[in-house]
Amino acid sequence: MLHLYWNYDSPYSRCIKWLLLHLNIEHQQSVLTWAQMTQDEGLFAANPKRQVPTLTQGSQSRSDSLLIAMDHLPADWYQSIDAKLYRLADAEVEAAIIFLFRARMLKQKFGDSPQADLMLDAGINTYRFAVDLLLEHYWPQVQAQQQPLNVGAVLLFSTFLAAHSMMPAAAKNYKAEQLQPFIDWVESDSTYRQMISQYQQQPTCEVSFRWAQ
Repeated sequence: MLHLYWNYDSPYSRCIKWLLLHLNIEHQQSVLTWAQMTQDEGLFAANPKRQVPTLTQGSQSRSDSLLIAMDHLPADWYQSIDAKLYRLADAEVEAAIIFLFRARMLKQKFGDSPQADLMLDAGINTYRFAVDLLLEHYWPQVQAQQQPLNVGAVLLFSTFLAAHSMMPAAAKNYKAEQLQPFIDWVESDSTYRQMISQYQQQPTCEVSFRWAQ
């Protein structure tokens, strides 16, 4: 049977967990905290990089979320608008998360500093750029094509939430009203609602599964 190693707060883990649930793919799971990932022998045996998500079946393993997804998606998925949403999350929003994380680390280690402020501004501006791309270019295509929710959209939503967890409260509200249809699209999905119900209140879940904080 398939076995998924994942972390509640990892956007890449969330999108793969959603995909397996959405497709009714039977699997076992090991939910690991960031600290447990450095120690878990099962994860290390499957993936020496100790990264999640990692999906195993017997002696075989996949440890890249895109490669895992492609095993379970149509061959032409890469041409879809959902693939563009995936790349938006994996490029621009992931970059914003890295900037925001570095800003947090700098502030924790050195206190307020120009370097921390620079990283924070870079993270917020990169996040805003991603939101603009979604609203101006990708969301209209989703609506025009009546695109069903898929792994790329779940990843994008999850990376937005991860970025929110590190941003000042005021910065989270950027174009919130315009984003609401996208938010509702994801949060109204039955599989995503199942994930909210099962994992939102878990004690090791620090990044919300929902937009409202």
